[in-house]
Amino acid sequence: MSASPDSKTGYNSISRFPDVTGDSSEDEIVIAVMGSTGTGKSSLIQLITCDESIDIGESLESETFEVKDFWFVDHTGRKVRLVDTPGFDDSRPGFTDTDILKGIVNFLLKEYDEKRKLNGLIYLQRISDPRFGGQSARNLRMFRELCGTDSYRNVVVLTTFWDEVNETKGATREAQLKSKFFKTLVDGGARLMRHDRTIESARAVLKHVHTLVPTNVGIVNEIRVEGKKLEDTAAGSVRREEVDRIIAKHKEEVAELQAQMSAAQKSNLQAIQGLQDERAEMQKQLARFEREAGELKKGLDDEKQSRERMQVEAAKEKENYAVWREKQEREWTSRFDSQTKAYDKSVQELKAQHEERTKEAERVQAAEWRANKAELLLEIERNRDHDSGPCIIM
Repeated sequence: MSASPDSKTGYNSISRFPDVTGDSSEDEIVIAVMGSTGTGKSSLIQLITCDESIDIGESLESETFEVKDFWFVDHTGRKVRLVDTPGFDDSRPGFTDTDILKGIVNFLLKEYDEKRKLNGLIYLQRISDPRFGGQSARNLRMFRELCGTDSYRNVVVLTTFWDEVNETKGATREAQLKSKFFKTLVDGGARLMRHDRTIESARAVLKHVHTLVPTNVGIVNEIRVEGKKLEDTAAGSVRREEVDRIIAKHKEEVAELQAQMSAAQKSNLQAIQGLQDERAEMQKQLARFEREAGELKKGLDDEKQSRERMQVEAAKEKENYAVWREKQEREWTSRFDSQTKAYDKSVQELKAQHEERTKEAERVQAAEWRANKAELLLEIERNRDHDSGPCIIM
């Protein structure tokens, strides 16, 4: 079952287990899968759920444009929901990191409003990357601020692409990630684990998450409990700083180009045209980030309407689950009744066989007893005849 993505929230619920949803956090396990573009988030989810319809990117451009969740039922019978999220990297035309942030936050608020907590947050990091670049650092910082320190214990830092490095080099990078870049998370209780593209390593992560106590992440508490606006949250402030920095940089570059144009105006018309084109592109990018700043400031003003739509969808999903549950119970009851009847029939047959064998044994025993009695009587009769024979007097 699927639902169309919400253009405002960027949230898209896709159920890969037909018409199944839960009405309590105890009924399901919810795991958010996060990380930079190209770290293997969608590949991990496809491996676990066996869902071949999940798009997996082969380039550095993101294939995930909105928050999506995928259902499956584990070996214990519990529903598991893996939530695929896009990374903060601006590789999607028409999408900004503020759009991504709002989509993720709306998903988290929806879970909170429906009284569901996150069991775990899996953050993927390529072990094959020789350097931990600026974009990776920005992604990680945003992730930490989204989580809040109280949720670090629910985080799994999952290193991927181990097939692209040898064990020695991979272990060295792993130690560096643990002691430097992810030290804050690890010190707060996060677990560093490996994924080598095998189902066994993926299941090991799920097994660990199953042991964790569900949590509400930091940004949810900031908005719902403390009443903060999105731009005033820790994660929102991170994005605001980045947008302000980019706007200031672009303004500086536009001003520099303007000065160059003035200087070249007297000497080279072709150079002027090139500078004008470059300035136009800079102004276009500047306008984009100024719009993003406005969107960030606007925050979640329309979140209430989005939440209401999600509540309607959740009610429908709940109804679908009730229908599915009733159908399953009928099937289980029918199967149990059939097995019970077969068992009763088997018991009756065994009982009849036992009674027949008992009667046969009694018949044989009675026949033997009569034969023994007859033989005994005959022996007594012979002895009597012998004792009553003629008496000879010498």
